[in-house]
Amino acid sequence: MPTRLLQVVTTCDDHPRLLELLNEANPPCVWYTDLEDEKRLTSVLLRAELVEPISDALQDEFGDCDQFRIVLLPVEATHPKLPEPEEEEDPDLIEEKSWTPKFGRVSREELMEDIEDSAKTTPIFMIMVGIAAVVSSVGLIKDSPAIIIGAMVIAPLLGPNMALALGTTLGELKMIRRAIRSNLVGLSIAIACSAAFGFFIQPDNMTDELTARTIVDLGDILVALASGAAGAIAFTSGAPATIVGVMVAVALLPPTAATGMLAGAGGWLKAGEAATLVATNIVCINLSATSVFFIQGVRPSSSAWTDEDKAKKASIKALAMWTFALLALAALIVFAWSD
Repeated sequence: MPTRLLQVVTTCDDHPRLLELLNEANPPCVWYTDLEDEKRLTSVLLRAELVEPISDALQDEFGDCDQFRIVLLPVEATHPKLPEPEEEEDPDLIEEKSWTPKFGRVSREELMEDIEDSAKTTPIFMIMVGIAAVVSSVGLIKDSPAIIIGAMVIAPLLGPNMALALGTTLGELKMIRRAIRSNLVGLSIAIACSAAFGFFIQPDNMTDELTARTIVDLGDILVALASGAAGAIAFTSGAPATIVGVMVAVALLPPTAATGMLAGAGGWLKAGEAATLVATNIVCINLSATSVFFIQGVRPSSSAWTDEDKAKKASIKALAMWTFALLALAALIVFAWSD
């Protein structure tokens, strides 16, 4: 599990209370430095899975203090190494202040920061999605899996969907709005570019790769579920998510390009079937990602929810929402698109 340096700024008067809280968690390394204006900087070196319960406890205790601030820094290496946790170790701080995650993961704040950064609608994001859509359209019309795979490497579609899953899990409306905007912008650009391609190229026949993106089967659902779960695990473990982003693009980019290309060529029925696959994959990715976040104990902070039961219910409602959306799409597939 990665290591983090947690730095806490408090007043000198609050410092004894801070040390009492830290002693409950028993971190391996703690030191402090006096600052100007009667403030004190306390630095704590600890494993990443302990950051969230400690920071939650500190926010509960000092959140109303004007001088209070927490800074979290990644640590590439430290010598000597931190001692490995004992199996019986169960700090009271974690038990009382937070849910204990079943798997080691980074803190909620770090997770939110990483995912929000990857979900921003920047000019580079829009350019890369447009290029990926054109390349994917070429691969579909040429019936070339290699070209399609190349397009999926380009497309930055992981971040917006992980942000949507995390936002619904935490009940963060601001994150949900940003994620929806990023998804809509990305999908709109992909559809517009591929529609222009289809309008000017006018594919003569349905290639195997193109036909495959107009059919929703169990394999597509499993791929989307696996993609969402892998993306959530990559972010919560602090591992690089670049390769996982290709998996998400597998589920989203080709059917989105097929939707636009078929619509541009005038094949509205087939375009609707491809769009159904896109919607199904988005729901499956978010359902599995939300499930992973829930299983790993990602919950809203106590400052956002006054009742822990309400916070937990918010996460369960998110799972129910995505499950209902998947069932609704399944009904559409069965009754609307079946022959």
